[in-house]
Amino acid sequence: MSVEKIDGALFKKALIHSARVLKLNRKLVDSLNVYPVPDGDTGTNMSLTVEQAVEEVSKVKDENLKRIVDAAAWGSLMGARGNSGVILSQLFRGFAAGVADGKDSLNAQELAAAFKRGVEEAYKAVLRPVEGTILTVAKEAAERMLFEAKRSRNIVENLEKTIDHAKKILEKTPEMLPILKEAGVVDAGGKGLIFLLDGFLQALKNPSLVEEVKTDETGVTNGQEPVRADLSQIDYLYCTELILQAPEIDLEALKSEVMPLGDSLLITGMNNVVKLHIHTNHPGEVLEKAIRWGELSKVKIDNMKLQHEEFIRSSLPVDENVNVKDTEIVAVVSGEGLKEIYKSMGAGAIVEGGQSMNPSIESILSVVEEQKSPNIIILPNNKNIILTAEQVKNLSSKNVYVVPTKSIPQGISALLAYDPNVDAKENTKRMSEALKNVITGEITFAARDSKWNGTDIKEGDILGIMDGELVVIGSNRDEVLHELILKMASIKESGMLTIYFGEDVSQKEAEEVRSELAKKYPDFEIEVYKGGQSLYYYIVSLE
Repeated sequence: MSVEKIDGALFKKALIHSARVLKLNRKLVDSLNVYPVPDGDTGTNMSLTVEQAVEEVSKVKDENLKRIVDAAAWGSLMGARGNSGVILSQLFRGFAAGVADGKDSLNAQELAAAFKRGVEEAYKAVLRPVEGTILTVAKEAAERMLFEAKRSRNIVENLEKTIDHAKKILEKTPEMLPILKEAGVVDAGGKGLIFLLDGFLQALKNPSLVEEVKTDETGVTNGQEPVRADLSQIDYLYCTELILQAPEIDLEALKSEVMPLGDSLLITGMNNVVKLHIHTNHPGEVLEKAIRWGELSKVKIDNMKLQHEEFIRSSLPVDENVNVKDTEIVAVVSGEGLKEIYKSMGAGAIVEGGQSMNPSIESILSVVEEQKSPNIIILPNNKNIILTAEQVKNLSSKNVYVVPTKSIPQGISALLAYDPNVDAKENTKRMSEALKNVITGEITFAARDSKWNGTDIKEGDILGIMDGELVVIGSNRDEVLHELILKMASIKESGMLTIYFGEDVSQKEAEEVRSELAKKYPDFEIEVYKGGQSLYYYIVSLE
């Protein structure tokens, strides 16, 4: 079969089928995570990211290729979660940037060049790119696609050869990363990418495979609204939202033009696709200023007073300027006990997420934008959420800082270092320095058979992890906990030992553990709290 051009309709079908293929295989991709802990979620993160791309693409009612690829880039960016999802969103973003405005189709060379542009953007998004990962597989696929495009105009044939080459590179990833070799797996993100490419190829060969995805007629997505209005006191009646598309949009210039027309202004997006939200009394003027930049779509104007009249009558007037802090802290936390602890220590807002459920860029961004403070400090509390949080800095209308916390204890240590009398930039520096003072321990279980540091791991084994490294394997969680703390104590011989027990551990069990540890470590001040976290029996902090 020969396909020499991909137009908007075919690209949309191919993307939809790609997402379906990845979704069907996401558990297989999840199982390739190096650590055998139960929160291996590369496949799930990639699948959820591309599903939101599909959701946005399905809202494009025409077959304009540029609008479709821009919608895919926007959707994947908002839906990106975890490192693999963020990298995938950058592949989409670069691809869209590589499709010229007004293009109605892509030939083999144009498709390859756009994919290469996506790889370049993905590499830029990662501070220290590591070879042997999805980046390597994507880079090699792009190079092969460019090579094949120079030899043939048949996109199907070129993709077949590209995917074959990418699969060979994937098989070599264990040789590039010893950690993969010992675990006996290939790179999970690279495998997920190949499923996407396979799905794309299948749809090119047989477009009838694909049925259009049905979306809510209202255009409501699964994500939260970027700004939730305080309706107790309305100065501006009309909530105005729109999508603006143009070859080049100066976000700061657009912001300065629209800002005088109202409040609750939010402008997020890329330099060619922007979502604008504002509360105003003159929605027509907002549209006039926006349309000077390019094409408008998804225009939505709501009279908030009429919609929420009953709510307004029952609410007391609130002065929005009272008690607005200069800086607010947004933390990613799961577990009811841990959420309360974080709130009590000064976190002004919580994003639900953590192990096994990495939040998307959109979910973090929406919480950030809800805060009245102009400066926001984000505590991601997970190494797989740091990159996601960093992307919010580029999308938010606020001054966003990220303290690279990799665990719940590091986040608490950062909160302890926070000083409300200094600015956000200085606080970010102090809070980041405080991370050196804490050792994190975690007790969980093996989700599958594996191998680590020469030791065989069986599904169900209890695992002790110290600062991200697997250091203890056993069959009894209390014994593993004691051995883990012994290793932690060999680094710090005194200090505060805090234990947060999960939803599968009773208060009585936790108190018994505390009593035993108090006898064993008289130089430690020991505290036990109900964290309520899933999957992890205990989270331990030593500082």
